[in-house]
Amino acid sequence: MTQNKTRKKISENSLILNDSFADFARTESYKSIRTNIMFSLPKSDEGKVIVITSSIPNEGKTTNSINLAVTFAQAGLRVALVDCDLRKPRVNRYLKLELTAGVSNYVCGYAEYEDILQKNIKQGVDLITAGEIPPNPVEILTSERFAALIERLKTEYDYIFLDTPPVSVVTDAVVVSAVASGVVVVVKADYTVYDMLDNTMESLAKANAKVLGFILTNTEGKGKNYRYDRYRYQYYNKG
Repeated sequence: MTQNKTRKKISENSLILNDSFADFARTESYKSIRTNIMFSLPKSDEGKVIVITSSIPNEGKTTNSINLAVTFAQAGLRVALVDCDLRKPRVNRYLKLELTAGVSNYVCGYAEYEDILQKNIKQGVDLITAGEIPPNPVEILTSERFAALIERLKTEYDYIFLDTPPVSVVTDAVVVSAVASGVVVVVKADYTVYDMLDNTMESLAKANAKVLGFILTNTEGKGKNYRYDRYRYQYYNKG
């Protein structure tokens, strides 16, 4: 059991873009995704908010949230990463950071903005963790104080990436999409069930969320590096 957990942790860490080493193909793929996202949204928009989600757990949404934030920061943009998975926060763990006061603490009035914002945690990316795990995540994410937090971030950053839970598990990502400029859905090859993805798209459509595209992971099979591709929304649109 311990050995399996160790292998999983190493695998997760190995997929995070790093200063000292990063697979060239993976890095270039993220740059391509960055370009596609940037051209999908009006340049004039202030503080673009991007929700990263998936249909089911373990598709790579947190890894992609971190790597997209890093890739945008590398372009000289002001970037904030916010862990909105208040049930199973992972951003801090993937970055080897403590789970400090974050979204839940701020919304519930136990911390101020300056207390939760961590500056330059990785290659110019600022971070707000999920904070302490609350009993009412949906109420927090639909609160006026959470909306106000996002509005403040929009005045200080060019891009804000929100890592959210899988759509098929809870409604958190769908409700958060109300404050977002767009949504990116992570799909894992040979893992994601089409019906679940279809349900995800229907849920987002009902919320009038703007789906910017998909990131397809694990396309090269076991034992090899992931390759990241972005597909147009129409690819999965059943019309």
